[in-house]
Amino acid sequence: MALNFDEFQKVVESAQQADAVKADLKRALRKVTAALGALQASLGEMEAVLADGYVSTPRTRKPRTPKAPGEGGAKKPGRPKKNA
Repeated sequence: MALNFDEFQKVVESAQQADAVKADLKRALRKVTAALGALQASLGEMEAVLADGYVSTPRTRKPRTPKAPGEGGAKKPGRPKKNA
């Protein structure tokens, strides 16, 4: 029985390509699974919002604290004046 190394090399190369394709498919499947999970969570939230008994709760804002006149603050908007 004579060994044909050309055919053996072709078989090895095709196996390596198949492994690469398999890894790419696994990576794509993980991305699709994560996207489907996020979609499922969003649909659950949307279903809760669209339910008949849903009442939105307004957010409470912290009141602003006025700054003292000598206390520095943010810079004035705009371009600085020329000193020439």
